[in-house]
Amino acid sequence: MTASSIPRAGDALMVSVIMANHNGAAYLAEAIDSVRQQSLQALELIVSDDGSSDDSVALVERAMREDARIHLIRSERNAGPAAARNRALALARGRWIAIMDSDDLMDPERLATLVEAASRDGADMVADDLVAFRSDDRRPISHLLTGAWARAPFWVDIADYVRLNRFYGPGPALGYLKPLFRASLLEAGAARYDETLTIAEDYDLVLRLLHGGAKFLVCPLGLYFYRRHQDSTSHRLNQRALRALEAADLRFQQQVSRAEPRLALEVAARLRSIRTALAYEDLLAALKAERWLHAVGIALARPKAAALLRLPIAVRLRRLLPAWSRSAPLVAAPHHGEMKVGE
Repeated sequence: MTASSIPRAGDALMVSVIMANHNGAAYLAEAIDSVRQQSLQALELIVSDDGSSDDSVALVERAMREDARIHLIRSERNAGPAAARNRALALARGRWIAIMDSDDLMDPERLATLVEAASRDGADMVADDLVAFRSDDRRPISHLLTGAWARAPFWVDIADYVRLNRFYGPGPALGYLKPLFRASLLEAGAARYDETLTIAEDYDLVLRLLHGGAKFLVCPLGLYFYRRHQDSTSHRLNQRALRALEAADLRFQQQVSRAEPRLALEVAARLRSIRTALAYEDLLAALKAERWLHAVGIALARPKAAALLRLPIAVRLRRLLPAWSRSAPLVAAPHHGEMKVGE
């Protein structure tokens, strides 16, 4: 692993943008330009390349020659986005950490707006809405936050955060958001991405930070643009990814104390939803292999998984993943405030 001119910046550096990349050359230049065009100029961009075999490294090196705020760290092997982000986090020097995928885009005012909101209201983490778009059509196709969720800023309570990220659960899955983190939160070695996870690694990190007492503010502004294309991995479920999620949730469950009964109930409910998703994957595999007796056994043991088969495939997938719905927000946040998480 080699690093290129990673700075040791002082207090003037406000935001470190962390961008993991693996063979993302098709969209990487646009993502980098999106960072360079931020109105908040006191930033650095650390691209953590995860063993790319395409033109990604050359693209980053070209951008580095044009902008000294861009830096590159390389790994010879593909270890996954969590590992790539952790390598960059170890080198980041900004007061705030912003996580960005290498195929996504940001509004030019995003970083300035979120840093101002977090500083004003005393948040440790702050996120905006996630606006999905397709590569062949830049018009938005969906917002994560809609209805009542989109009307005003709100604070995120940890039990509600788990509930909203339950498979088949109600409300918008806040684990898809891309928060800015106060850098001091990540100074402890344990505050890193779980490298066993290939999906939901953002959810897992935010969950652990919330449990440690961090305050999470959501401002429903459409400033982060999530690109949907055929190579997207965010929504790919499989047995291995789901087993890793289950193991991570079991580890967290062991940290929940008896003084947190509501959180314990929500963690248990999320674990049940993961196991239903696992059963559904097993059921699909059995049906494809024409193992009829095995499929019947799964259906009898896990009727919720079997019930998904009655739905059209698009509806089935929407229900399998945490819903982006129009439920009411958790707790309204002040525009200038002393309100704390959960109040």
